[in-house]
Amino acid sequence: MSPFDRLIAALGKERGLDPRTVVFDIHIEEREGRLVAAGATTSAEAVEELLARAAAEFHADVVDEVVRLPDPALGDRVHALVTAAIAPVHAEPRVSSTQVSQYVLGHRLDLLSRTDVWWRVRGEDGYIGWVHDGYLAVGSAEWAQAWERGQGGEPLVSLGAEITDDEGRRLGRLPWGARVIRNAPGRVRLPDGRQVVIAAGEVVEADRLADWFPPRGESVVRTARRWYGTPYLWGGVTTCGADCSGFVQSIFWMHGIALPRDADQQVRVGSVVEPGPDLSGVRAGDLLFFSERPGRITHVAISVGGSQIIHSALSNGGVAENDLLGQDAVGQRLRDILTTVKRVLPD
Repeated sequence: MSPFDRLIAALGKERGLDPRTVVFDIHIEEREGRLVAAGATTSAEAVEELLARAAAEFHADVVDEVVRLPDPALGDRVHALVTAAIAPVHAEPRVSSTQVSQYVLGHRLDLLSRTDVWWRVRGEDGYIGWVHDGYLAVGSAEWAQAWERGQGGEPLVSLGAEITDDEGRRLGRLPWGARVIRNAPGRVRLPDGRQVVIAAGEVVEADRLADWFPPRGESVVRTARRWYGTPYLWGGVTTCGADCSGFVQSIFWMHGIALPRDADQQVRVGSVVEPGPDLSGVRAGDLLFFSERPGRITHVAISVGGSQIIHSALSNGGVAENDLLGQDAVGQRLRDILTTVKRVLPD
C-alpha cells in the first residue's frame, strides 16, 4: 500500500466512512511533479480534511480534482423512481456483481453518478449501490416529489396486489411496499405513466398505513407472519425472497419505523433490553441480534415474545419461527450467539 493509500484508509477509518452509506472513492497520484487528488465522494468535509493532511504530510500542494456527488454533470436530473416491481441493487456497476439490496416499485432514489447504463443511487434508507437504467425513470426533484405526494390521484401502498391491462392480461404482481397512485376506482398509475387495473390482492391508502399497521409489537408480529414461507435471498427485501435484515427492515417500514438496511446498522437503533436468563424480558416486536463472528453482528430476528422469534434464516430456508429455549437445532445455535436485544417500538 502506498503512503497515499495509507493516508486515505486511515482517514476513512477515523471518520467511520462506511462504504454502504458514504462514497469515498479517492486516490492521490503524482502527475508531472504534482500531487493530484481524484475520484468521487459524498463527503465534502472528508475531502477537505484529506487535502489538508496530504499537503502537511507530503509537503506539497495537492490539486483537487475530486468530484462531489451528486455529479454536477447530471444537471437537475438527480432523482429516479423505480419502475420495475423489484430493482436489484448491486455492489458494482455490472450484473454479475453481488446483489446487496433491492428497492421496490414507486420508491424514490437519489442519483449520485452514472457509469454507462448503471446509476449509482442512494435510497431512502441511505444505502448506496448500483442500479441498471432499465429499472428506473429519471427526472427532477419537483417531478419526484409530485409522485410522492400522489399528484393527480391518491397514493397507495401494495400488499401484493396483482395488476392487469384493460383487456385483463396479467402484467405482474406488486411487492409489499410498492407505491402507486389511484386515479379511479380499481385503476392505478405506475411511476412510468402506465395506467393499469388492480385485479386482485390488497392495496392500502398511504395516509392510512398507520391505521392498518400501527407501531405495536403484536401488530408487527402479525405482519411478519404474513411473510411465512418467503425464501431466503441475500439482498432481498420482499416476499419473493428476503435476507434477515431485509425482512426486518421491510416489516418495520410498514409500521412506520425506518430502519437501516443491514443488521450491524440496525443494532445501533433503539434502546437496550435486558432479556433475562429465560428471555422473559423480551417483548413482541423487539429485535434480537446475533454474532457468528466476534465483534460483528451477523443476524437479526423479530421477537414473537419471550424466547420465540420469527426471522429469515438460511438454516430455515427462509422466513420461519424458532424457539431459542426449545429443542430445535436452529434455536439452540442462535441462543448461544445471542448478543443484544433492542427495542425500537414506542412503549
